[in-house]
Amino acid sequence: MKQFFAIAALLLLAKVSCVAEVSAPDISQKAYDAALALRDAGKHPEAEQAFRALVAARTQALGAEHRETLLARKDLLKLEINRHKDAAAEAEVQALLKSLQRVLGEEDRESLNCRRWLINAQWDQGHYAEAVQACRSLILTTTRVLGPEDDETLSTRMVLSGILFDQGKLDEAEKELHQLLAIHRRLHGAEAEDTLSTQHHLAMLRVSQEKYKEAEATLRGVVAVQVRVLGPDHPDTLDSRNLLAAVFNEEEKFTEAEEELRTVAAIQTRNLGLEHPATLRSRANRAGALAMLGRATEAEQENRAVLALQERVLGAENPETLGTCYNLARRLNEQKKTPEALSYAQRAYAGQMKLLGEDHPDTRSSRLLVKQLLKPEAKACGEEK
Repeated sequence: MKQFFAIAALLLLAKVSCVAEVSAPDISQKAYDAALALRDAGKHPEAEQAFRALVAARTQALGAEHRETLLARKDLLKLEINRHKDAAAEAEVQALLKSLQRVLGEEDRESLNCRRWLINAQWDQGHYAEAVQACRSLILTTTRVLGPEDDETLSTRMVLSGILFDQGKLDEAEKELHQLLAIHRRLHGAEAEDTLSTQHHLAMLRVSQEKYKEAEATLRGVVAVQVRVLGPDHPDTLDSRNLLAAVFNEEEKFTEAEEELRTVAAIQTRNLGLEHPATLRSRANRAGALAMLGRATEAEQENRAVLALQERVLGAENPETLGTCYNLARRLNEQKKTPEALSYAQRAYAGQMKLLGEDHPDTRSSRLLVKQLLKPEAKACGEEK
């Protein structure tokens, strides 16, 4: 009898152990990969939830400052920043950086990578001078620790060129991009992704310099190579086609711009889904092209459709959602629907003040539109975002 009870107890213990194992939070690489898959599929709210659960599980099982916990926390924070870009992001990245430096060391690749994230957060908040200084400091460190041609060094230099671009320091940005282009061509060849990406950014700079023919020629060449090497559906190919459409718009080739954006949006809808942020971005740009063609009603309808999806997928206070509010306000103003236009413009302005601050270019554009709409003789103004 005692032997029977002993066996029964062992069986019960084994059963309880199995239940505990099944119900234990998943901290595995498989759980991490699943969260990444959600992110890459554009299911950002679900991905954020999955990463948050992973961070909580690893914190409980491994500790808050275990390497795997910190790396999962890093991925969660990156997703939160990309989705929301709120003012708290910079402080959160700083806290994570301190933990990474304490646990892994100040010169560990993950710590250095997080420093670049902090620069991106500063950049997003419009803290350009601070971001440039931090960028130059990081470049010196990564050059010494990892080498001048390491991906981390080159990526930080690309960030620097972007900040200089936003500061309006186009000559400095152009010099940085030309140096990067030469390095990428030597290291990887003329048709490598990094080489093509740098050419893409040089084309963006040409647009700001109002050198539209040069920008168009560069982009046509980039797109042709990307279609052949990466494929017509590759995200980089579609990004370049989006920029080419923007160039067409500046050249007043509005029909070509609308056709390009319609094609890109169709590809993204098929491959990424109707709600993916990239799809929504292309559709939002197409709405602007429709407006320039004088198809105001279609442009308004497209902006409304995009806004509804962005509110659900990205959130009501996401910067891209607020940018669509601004553009919808312009569409409504063009049709003399001033009260509703003012409502959307005020919503954009209030949200951008909260997230980006009063000195951010988007905030300034929305403030200008609100002031214009408050005038009795409100007329269309502002720039497309």
